[in-house]
Amino acid sequence: MDAELEFAIQPNTTGKQLFDQVVKTVGLREVWFFGLQYVDSKGYSTWLKLNKKVTQQDVKKENPLQFKFRAKFFPEDVSEELIQEITQRLFFLQVKEAILNDEIYCPPETAVLLAS
Repeated sequence: MDAELEFAIQPNTTGKQLFDQVVKTVGLREVWFFGLQYVDSKGYSTWLKLNKKVTQQDVKKENPLQFKFRAKFFPEDVSEELIQEITQRLFFLQVKEAILNDEIYCPPETAVLLAS
């Protein structure tokens, strides 16, 4: 899923409530690999704390508030640990983005294999 979703939150909405709303919308059950990331007021990428209210965290004050749904943890054995197709797709999209942005080095031979 490579899309933008929009959710209305209340001042007392917790990180967990927002996260649960996101995973329910995309149909994800393997939630333990993922989290919501935001840019804080200093410009750093930070993970949303699930046990705190969204509005009490140092989320950059813009309208609307923006979060990225990202993998926090990567499995050792993808073929064994990732069961849902949506989970595999989300990992694929994130790794692809990281390779294209030169955040992860990918040798040319491997890039050709991945592109095929």
